[in-house]
Amino acid sequence: MEYSRDMPAVAPADWNARGTVLSSTDQTPFDLSKLPAGTSAKKFVYQSISGITGAPTVVGGAVFIPGGTPPPGGWPVIGNAHFTTGVVPDCGTLEDPQLSGLITGVDDLLGQGYAVAYTDYAGLGEAATAEGQVHAYLEPKSEAFNLIDAVTATRSLVPELSNRWVAYGGSQGGQAAWAAAEYFPSYGAPTELLGAVALAPALDITGIGALAEESTLDNDQKAIWPVLIAGLAAVDPGIDPDDFMTGALRQGLGAVVACRGPNAEHQQAAVDQVTDDDFTISSPEAAARLVSRLESYSLPHRRTPIPILAMYGGIDSLISPEWTEDALDRACALGDVITTVRLSDQGHAVDPGDIDDRWIAARFADQPAESNC
Repeated sequence: MEYSRDMPAVAPADWNARGTVLSSTDQTPFDLSKLPAGTSAKKFVYQSISGITGAPTVVGGAVFIPGGTPPPGGWPVIGNAHFTTGVVPDCGTLEDPQLSGLITGVDDLLGQGYAVAYTDYAGLGEAATAEGQVHAYLEPKSEAFNLIDAVTATRSLVPELSNRWVAYGGSQGGQAAWAAAEYFPSYGAPTELLGAVALAPALDITGIGALAEESTLDNDQKAIWPVLIAGLAAVDPGIDPDDFMTGALRQGLGAVVACRGPNAEHQQAAVDQVTDDDFTISSPEAAARLVSRLESYSLPHRRTPIPILAMYGGIDSLISPEWTEDALDRACALGDVITTVRLSDQGHAVDPGDIDDRWIAARFADQPAESNC
């Protein structure tokens, strides 16, 4: 189906149910020993909206609450969106004690006195398995809605939370945080979004199509290619995996994109058989279809009054810094308030130091955000 950048049409009943908690539990698998003393956590399932169809979706989430007494007005909240873990249900993070490696970041945020509202995205995890949903990989509206609704859901579970929050994420999560800033004003929610931190955000990866056509994908881009194609094909019947990979990669696609389970040896065997020749686009028409879909997902979509901190690596081999800079230029032209930081000697896994910490603290202190557009 064709994709629209506009808000999806949603029935009023579904619209009103956004952020509704469908189930919750205090019994979580999370390794709380990795978090500050006194931290408590809840895992929950909540309702959100598909950015593609406008239909209701069921999403898994979690909330982490600092120990001690909340400040006046409640614990300030960070809405945390995770990086790419995969596109099939078993790639969810909420059954992993370490949150697929993200627990360190949660620890840092809790240590600064923030509660953390965490989304696993529609289509991932146990909620997806139960509902038969697919993950609309890199579709920004769905990611934005999931993140916004996760924060709404946590406030009904934990009354000690403030309604003020900052969106935060890296890579796919950086795209989600940015998209939340763009769509929040029109999506509406009983919360106040103060800003968004987007680390190495996947704002616009349209250029990966040309690299694949030219057989010049970097190794990091080859690693993400089957996930990208499988994710796009799950929601767009015009994207046929047969057009974008051949040989062992196509034959073993299911194993290659799997995340967990008893078939780890089978998965590794499938990966080991993949060759460079397997990354092939069948025709210019197929390439054009891929580029069209990626362009429709690219950010910015619209101007936002919500300030954004965008940090990216100058030697990122997955998301070219030139792609990111082109997207940032477009956002600046729209009039967005953006603090841009290029970390010249860093790759995709950026280390922001304390820049993001200070920027977030300034938002909660109601200081005006500076733009270096």
